Amino acid sequence: MSKEEVIEAINNLNDDDDFVRIEAESTIAMNMPAEIDVLHEEVLKEDYPKNTKLTMVELLRELKDPSSIEVFVELLHDRNKWVRRQSSSALADYGDDAVESLLTVVDDESWRARGGAVWALAKISNPDTLDVFLKASKDEKSFVRGGAVFGLGNIGGDEAVEALKELADSDDSGYIKANALTFLEKLEE
Repeated sequence: MSKEEVIEAINNLNDDDDFVRIEAESTIAMNMPAEIDVLHEEVLKEDYPKNTKLTMVELLRELKDPSSIEVFVELLHDRNKWVRRQSSSALADYGDDAVESLLTVVDDESWRARGGAVWALAKISNPDTLDVFLKASKDEKSFVRGGAVFGLGNIGGDEAVEALKELADSDDSGYIKANALTFLEKLEE
């Protein structure tokens, strides 16, 4: 199958006809991983509708090809929050294989990308990333601090407990305080 045929199938992912959409997904899936580069290239384009991009992200996520890690990292900058969230979750699925790439984004100027990376790392919970969560627990954005709470709580240890206590005592977000307290209860059992 040619690149053009894969792109045509991608364009059909947003068709009004259910059969056309299912056929497009099937066509794309049948051409993976041979044509994965086409899917990588297309999913990074901003001109696709949200549902089309989400379907592409899901197809890539199902393949779990290591070459998609960098694409998912780039998608943490996408303008659509659902594309960013699904990309963050996809990165968490790679576990330790995605840690190095995620570390390149934890200090990103975009709080959305930074937060997506912190949340993915929190799900992975590699003890070597504790410093990321300690720093993120002081981030100006609650989305980033929220991810830090989960990373600290999942990893545990004295430093994590101290950071969680600080968040439970002084954070201005009720969500963060509640989650910090929940993790503190579990860690102090």
